[in-house]
Amino acid sequence: MVRIAALAGSWSALWLIALALELAAGSMAVWLAGAYGPALVGLGVNLLVALRFAVTLRPGAVPLITRYGRHDPAGLPARAEAYTRRLTAAWAVLLGLFALAYAVQMLGFSTVSMISAAEAITCTACFLGEHLLRSRLFPEVGRATPARTLRAICQAAGARHAG
Repeated sequence: MVRIAALAGSWSALWLIALALELAAGSMAVWLAGAYGPALVGLGVNLLVALRFAVTLRPGAVPLITRYGRHDPAGLPARAEAYTRRLTAAWAVLLGLFALAYAVQMLGFSTVSMISAAEAITCTACFLGEHLLRSRLFPEVGRATPARTLRAICQAAGARHAG
């Protein structure tokens, strides 16, 4: 017990403990769910991530992708804010539709593997395609790359947890 208390002094240790507990709880839920477990995981994860995007679209809130864009070393032009708001909404809708697909799968209309493959292909194509579009729409910030985007996401997450 003393060791856990010593670890609790570090936020990263608390985060790892919380992650381990969440993983254990999720694994138990999948096991208890039986045949519906994989579909429930797909539904739950997609729904949570879709909601994560959607809640940032409330009036007065900074859309999630706008927040990420503000951490891009190339900057975020003021005219790009409407674009990032629409992009945040598009990801919320897309992931919400995949959550719905997993829910429908539990009625026997498809297989989890088919939905998972379609999701992987669709989300990868959208993520990569958006970089091409952003490079064309905002040439003043240079070529948009997935590596630059992932760095901006990590910086935004780090800034959020630091303060």
